[in-house]
Amino acid sequence: MFNSDKLKKSPGFIRTFSRIAPTYEKKYGDKLGLAHDECLEVLKQHTWSVSPQCILDIGCGTGALLERLHQLWPQARCIGVDPAEGMVDEAVRRRPFASFLRGNAEALPLESANINLVVCSMSFGHWYDKSAGLKEVKRILHPEGLFCLVENSPPGWGLTYIINRLLRSLADYVPKEEVIRLAESAGLHNVYAYTTDRNFIVSTFQVSH
Repeated sequence: MFNSDKLKKSPGFIRTFSRIAPTYEKKYGDKLGLAHDECLEVLKQHTWSVSPQCILDIGCGTGALLERLHQLWPQARCIGVDPAEGMVDEAVRRRPFASFLRGNAEALPLESANINLVVCSMSFGHWYDKSAGLKEVKRILHPEGLFCLVENSPPGWGLTYIINRLLRSLADYVPKEEVIRLAESAGLHNVYAYTTDRNFIVSTFQVSH
C-alpha cells in the first residue's frame, strides 16, 4: 500500500510526528490554522464546474484541514494519507467522517484519475522525493481536478537552504520557483503561485492537457 523502504530511509521526523501526535494540534494548531486559512482562501476563489466529490490531503497529520474542507463540501468523500502511524491513529479518533491511510506521497495507495481535489499543507518540505510525489499527484488527480499546495517560505531563505543541503536536519523547503518547476516537470500546469506576507508559498495546479 505504501513504500516501506522509503519510510525506513526517511529522516527521523516520521517517528517524531508519530510520537507527538496526541498533542500536535495543541502545540502547533495556530501555525497550522494560518496555513489552512491560506488554502481555503485560494480554494474559495477557484471556479468549480462541480463541487469536489473526493478530497485527498497528503501529509494530513491529525486531519484538521480535512475537517474544514468537510465543512465546506460536506457531501465529498474525505481521505487523508500520512506516513506517521501516530498521526493516522489520532486522525481516525478525531475525524470519524473521513478515511485515513498510512502511506507516503511517492506511492499513494489510491486509484488513478479519481480525486477532484488534492491538498498538501505544511508537509511538502518533508516529502522524501518531491518529483516522484508530484507525479503521483498527477496520476491520482481527476483530469478536471485541482491540486493546492501551501508550504513555509522561511525568512532568511538563503541560509535556510544552505543548512538544509548541508545538514539535512530541517524540512527540505524549496523556493516558489522550484515548486512550480518540479510540478510542471511532473505534468501539472500552474494556475496560481504567490508568497504571502505570513511567509507561506500558496500554489495551485491542474493536470496539463
